[in-house]
Amino acid sequence: MAKHGIAESTKLYGCMNVSFVSTEDVDNGSIVANGGLATGYTDVYTASKPDVDDKVYVVIHPVYGYDERLEEEKNEDNYTNEAGKPFRAYELKTDRKFKVSSDMITPIDGSTPVAVGQYVIPDGTYKLKASASDPGTTKFVGIVETVEETGFPYFGGSAGVQTSNMGYVLDTRIVKVKIRVIKNN
Repeated sequence: MAKHGIAESTKLYGCMNVSFVSTEDVDNGSIVANGGLATGYTDVYTASKPDVDDKVYVVIHPVYGYDERLEEEKNEDNYTNEAGKPFRAYELKTDRKFKVSSDMITPIDGSTPVAVGQYVIPDGTYKLKASASDPGTTKFVGIVETVEETGFPYFGGSAGVQTSNMGYVLDTRIVKVKIRVIKNN
């Protein structure tokens, strides 16, 4: 089963909600650029993959519409914003903060995990990219303030995943990264 990004509006007071629509699925925690008014809408914009020259918005749409028949389907990381359906994003202002699951940030390299003090910038996809320094050439820059693990593994019998030190477990651990916006203009 595919896992999807998650996000929290930790400290986004005063940031306007903007509605977007995309031609592909977009996870919560993604960043999008405004591609202009979407065809057939009066207040919904086309989501595009941002590059270094774009102002960005973070996707944090309420999680609903998932299959509630199975308990495991109720987890936020099983939800995505489907193509063709409008979703909510927040504008990002300087010094505002938000959290995303760590899988929504591309690490600097395979041996350097996302860490406190690293910068994040757009990379031409819906994800952010970690950077050791502020490149100074991008319209959006954020800084990682905290990296925390939430959730826990719990016994799941043979339905779980075999781990070396815990036996068969259902692992609900998610690493969340708090980002403070340095600039977005």
